[in-house]
Amino acid sequence: MIIKSAELVENPKVSIIIPSFNRSDTVIQTIESILSQQCSFDFEIIIGDDLSTDNTRKVLLDYQKKYHRQIVLLFHDQNIGLGANWATSVKYCKGKYIANCDNDDYWHNPEKLQLQVDFMEANTQYGVIHTDYRKHDRKTGIITNETARNSAMPKESLQDSIMNGNFRCCNATVMYRKEILEKYVHLNDYINYQFTLQDWNTWMILSNYTEFYCMPVSTATFGIDSESITRPVSFEKLELRFHKEKECYRYICNLFPEKYPFVEKDYDVYAKSSLLNLAYRRKDFHKAKEYGVNLKKSSLKNTCSQNLLLFWFFIITKKIIRAN
Repeated sequence: MIIKSAELVENPKVSIIIPSFNRSDTVIQTIESILSQQCSFDFEIIIGDDLSTDNTRKVLLDYQKKYHRQIVLLFHDQNIGLGANWATSVKYCKGKYIANCDNDDYWHNPEKLQLQVDFMEANTQYGVIHTDYRKHDRKTGIITNETARNSAMPKESLQDSIMNGNFRCCNATVMYRKEILEKYVHLNDYINYQFTLQDWNTWMILSNYTEFYCMPVSTATFGIDSESITRPVSFEKLELRFHKEKECYRYICNLFPEKYPFVEKDYDVYAKSSLLNLAYRRKDFHKAKEYGVNLKKSSLKNTCSQNLLLFWFFIITKKIIRAN
């Protein structure tokens, strides 16, 4: 279902996408932070709601009625996943540039759009721009500043940096040049495969074809909740997430087979290592033993996961080290 007004802004410079799912408590802050942007051009907001089951849709409808010239709502009648939701929203964007802001994040810098558009207009060789950011732990209320980086290794290409996890970026700070995005990213694949990712895979693709610019200005705040789609806390949900993301990883590897051949066992080791880390954070020895025994790579963490005394020794030692 598409809900929009006949009085929409005709030529928005920027289209902002908000993928929405069950965040009625935070999406208000997200929308308000976007509406508060101080810029010399028009922008539109495309909100794709992935069949929320809480009060989110009512909140969105209220905003669309109040800001009908700027807000377009896409209400899906089935859950299609974050990546597919985002890709569908991209297809409705009319702006020259596309920006992102997930519904548990927000923009704390009212000049974010103006700063990024000014740079992109003056530097046409760049297809993607992102900035520094903050992290907001909603449980404790603590906000910390984070510095973005394009690569941690001097000899590492940007694409390698993204693949190896050395690319530090908050999705809420990213702006794409629409023509570059549409040229190289096959949005229908995201929709047909119902990918659960929309950022990492897009960065992997675009880093092969265009330049990224990291602006040393903090613009967006990454909201950290106890649980979200990308940060599940239960073992079952995390296992399901890795199962779904494996297909996205395979897809990217198949696009660049000479650089990144798909090796299923390597991905499985990564997934099991992440599950083992969660078991340690949850202080769940039985789960740690289950995931650790399947990891052939020898490490202290794996070894300690197989013995209850060593398991607790590892946790206590880490706690002491962090305290000092």
